[in-house]
Amino acid sequence: MVEKLDAETGVTITRLGHPVELYRETFLKDPAGRFAFLAPFETNLMGQRDLFLWVALPVEPAADATPVVEINGAAVTLGTPGKTADFAGLHKSPYKIPTPWSAMFYFKIDADLVARLGEATKLTMRMQENANNATVNTVFETEAIPDARLKDFAAR
Repeated sequence: MVEKLDAETGVTITRLGHPVELYRETFLKDPAGRFAFLAPFETNLMGQRDLFLWVALPVEPAADATPVVEINGAAVTLGTPGKTADFAGLHKSPYKIPTPWSAMFYFKIDADLVARLGEATKLTMRMQENANNATVNTVFETEAIPDARLKDFAAR
């Protein structure tokens, strides 16, 4: 885990060193379009702690589309996302943006969801995207976890 100060806002951020990568089978030649990213982070402003889930997908989202996250095959209720870091009270993303065209989403979450992420054996993200003048359902997945980094984050 990494802890750092957002100098612009005075918020301390606790996050994973690197987000979890999810892969999609794709017809795209560009390897950058094959990976989506997901990771929790915590903000701390003078003792006021909040948990968030950061999601980055290399897609052009369909109008008003938001990603659907599944843990072990069950969809998770995440609520309305923010699309910029200020949703979490930050000046910039807590994670390095993987590609400049990534669609990013910030969800406010609770400790229960972080614990479920820590115990996950399969993570899936589904997203409706605009591709070739049509809306396409895109799926990103990762298996063979639990990811020790997520377990450590949940155990804090």
